[in-house]
Amino acid sequence: MRFQSVTFISSFTPSLHSIQSLSRASLDRRSKRPQNAFRPNRRVTTSSLAQDPNSEQKDNRKPGLPEETDAERKRREIGRLFSLFSRLALPYWKAEKQARRDLTSVVALTFLQSGISVLFSFVSRDFWTALNTKNAELFYHQAEVFCAVLLAFTPVIVYYHYFRDKCALRWRDWITNRVLKQYCSNRNFYTLEAVDNPDQRIAQDLNSFTTESLALFLTLLVSAIDLVSFSTILFSIYPYLFAVLLVYASTGTYLTAVLGKRLIGLNYNQIVREADLRYGLIRMRENAESIAFFNGEKRENAEITRRLKAAIENMSDVIDLRRQVGFLQTGYKYAVRILPAFLVAPRYFAGAIELGSVTQSMSAFSHILDDLSLVVNRFDSLSQFGAGIDRLAQFVQALEDNIEEEQRTFGTNSEKNLTRGRGHRGGIVLNEIPGRNRFLSVQNLTLYTPGDDMPRKLIDNLSFTLTPGERLLVCGPSGNGKSSLLRALAGLWTNGSGIITCPDHSELFFLPQKPYCTLGSLRDNLVYPKDVKTANFTDAALLRALDLVELSELPSRMGGLDAVADWGDVLSLGEQQRLQFARLFLSGTGVAIIDEGTSALSVQIEKAMYELVLGLGATIVSVGHRPTLLGYHERILRLWEGSWELADITQAERDDVVMQTLYS
Repeated sequence: MRFQSVTFISSFTPSLHSIQSLSRASLDRRSKRPQNAFRPNRRVTTSSLAQDPNSEQKDNRKPGLPEETDAERKRREIGRLFSLFSRLALPYWKAEKQARRDLTSVVALTFLQSGISVLFSFVSRDFWTALNTKNAELFYHQAEVFCAVLLAFTPVIVYYHYFRDKCALRWRDWITNRVLKQYCSNRNFYTLEAVDNPDQRIAQDLNSFTTESLALFLTLLVSAIDLVSFSTILFSIYPYLFAVLLVYASTGTYLTAVLGKRLIGLNYNQIVREADLRYGLIRMRENAESIAFFNGEKRENAEITRRLKAAIENMSDVIDLRRQVGFLQTGYKYAVRILPAFLVAPRYFAGAIELGSVTQSMSAFSHILDDLSLVVNRFDSLSQFGAGIDRLAQFVQALEDNIEEEQRTFGTNSEKNLTRGRGHRGGIVLNEIPGRNRFLSVQNLTLYTPGDDMPRKLIDNLSFTLTPGERLLVCGPSGNGKSSLLRALAGLWTNGSGIITCPDHSELFFLPQKPYCTLGSLRDNLVYPKDVKTANFTDAALLRALDLVELSELPSRMGGLDAVADWGDVLSLGEQQRLQFARLFLSGTGVAIIDEGTSALSVQIEKAMYELVLGLGATIVSVGHRPTLLGYHERILRLWEGSWELADITQAERDDVVMQTLYS
């Protein structure tokens, strides 16, 4: 490559319509990245919803359930699910003493609750025996005992549920904070691939996991206690009835598992399809204005309808399978109402036992059957729980693939750890210089699009050095690596080779074409990405920054610096771009990376913004197409089809631009 002075005006395209920007459109809600980012491995929707040539055949499929895939068979492997569950659940209980104390309290109340249930069975037995023998004194005495036991029983039940819910809440708080920390570490929120709807997995799936896991554990514990307690009672009344119960429960469990084995895979698919439907609706709401300008509501409606259809069709398969299981469950559930009475009736008619023993045996039979029939009675909810575990484990695995081993919470073992550090030809090396400085160097940079399938070379063997305060303009046709170069400077794209030497990331400030407006007040947006408490700016400093970018009326218009609004909707694009220049002024960072950051501003305001940056003495790298940008830079880097050309900008070229502007 060569370094020479070139005539720029002939090759410079002044069109405002050929814009290539780091943030061209609305941010993708799931990845918080530009929609135009070239990410071959990025899933916008699940592969199961992708259009394919056989879509018509799928729409006209024959009635009945589709064939089970290998992925569905894998998802219902009990050993695998248990391993995933242990990996997700155990870290909290191992790490937190408070968690173990909470669980101990809940378990103690569970034992107490089961003991009172056994006591109730004996009180109830004597109550019905007194009624059957017309023993009024015993009858009223047992009624008093029943009321006393009920009074003691009520607070136990209430506090059992209270401590259980508190325990689940603390678990959710702990696990969500850990997962959220991993999601925000190492730019996982940007680089995460092949995982749909991370917002749902963090906000909803983690909540369901903690609540349902604790409920299932306690259900199993209660079942074990009841099984021991009531089995003793039932065996003492009629051993034969106990044997019949074991056969009955085992047969029901086996048949339910065989008939409903597909539910785990179908429930997993349903979670994905519902999430994709919700994402489509959210995306339409967030891009409502653009869709309205294009009159694109019919196209959006067709896409959302397609996603709805996929969710409906899968749910139809779920309902069909529930119907098959329902025949067994219904018969299984109602047969138990008469079966124990039918078996012990001959002994009652023979006078071997009293009516109270009959009712007690029926109660014990019902308790034990419930304990042994968890799979039958809760098969649908258990299959949904299993699908949720699979989905959540997939998300956590993807997060921990991309962080150091000591940062991992859930002990995942992956063969593709730290994928961000790996790239085509070994990966781009980013050397960050600590402290305040404005030096920037690129040596032998070859940059490819992300993804290992078919990466495209964007830049080949690029080298340049910017001393403190130097200003570089990057231009060229759209799609030739201008914004991609800025992503490499930020450390977002590492696919390629070469060395980038730059200040610490806190000394780099990026100004994209579509600024990001954070949730919160106007004050929050001015100091972003810093926190208001740590930024420590006075109101006067903030107001001065707004005045410098010609937004001095904004606080009075919106209700002050602490006014809260959806700033991305309230402010025009031009106002948002000026707001980020105010952020740059307040940050005082040494290197400004501007990617079409003035595209929505007039030439006069653009000049004021660049003069503001020049006054800071910052090193500047700009991407843009406006000829007026020549006046604020010293060198120009032109990119096209993998090649590049670096040259000085002469005063004659600046003068030509001025003349064109005056007479245009």
